[in-house]
Amino acid sequence: MTNLASVLTDAARPYPERPALSTGRSVLTLFDLDELSARVAGGLLAHGVRPGDRVELAVPGLPALPVLYYGALRAGAVAVVARPRPRLLVVRPTRARLRFATGEEAHAASTVLVGPGFLGQLAFWPQRPGVVHRDDEDPAVVVEDGTGRHTAYTHREAREAVAASGGGPLTAPGLPVPRPGAGGAVLHRAARPSAPLVCASGPAR
Repeated sequence: MTNLASVLTDAARPYPERPALSTGRSVLTLFDLDELSARVAGGLLAHGVRPGDRVELAVPGLPALPVLYYGALRAGAVAVVARPRPRLLVVRPTRARLRFATGEEAHAASTVLVGPGFLGQLAFWPQRPGVVHRDDEDPAVVVEDGTGRHTAYTHREAREAVAASGGGPLTAPGLPVPRPGAGGAVLHRAARPSAPLVCASGPAR
């Protein structure tokens, strides 16, 4: 399997109870992250998202970001990680089929609001347990910097970036880097125990 999402599924299978993500109030295990991202994938596919479509994730710093990120990848979509943009900055549209955003950013008809209790609501979304096959050179992730510039990664490039940074699911391009002193220095280094990534506890939980 060449899909970048296999980084998560391969880690969750042997180590389901390993802590993955701290929201400040609770800790999600690799099993939780795998389960929730499978429900995001099911919801996206039910919404008509198809392999190669772009899904914009305008939820920087929220615990929902890794869940949505891997959910989009599992569905075969391209995860577009959007950073906050200055109000007066005009940038090209991302051509996203669907967009996830917080209240301040959720304004278009094709936008899903990520608000209080969002992760809990995923229990009602259809589940897509597997991972859609993607080729090595298919686009996987686009990371925007908020100024109109972006960096694109194929599935091969993204997997290589994960391997270079420790091999853990939450070291993938575009995901937040653990804050120094926050207890999440490294995520899931192969089979060795590690502390969970600490995200800013926002309204997405």
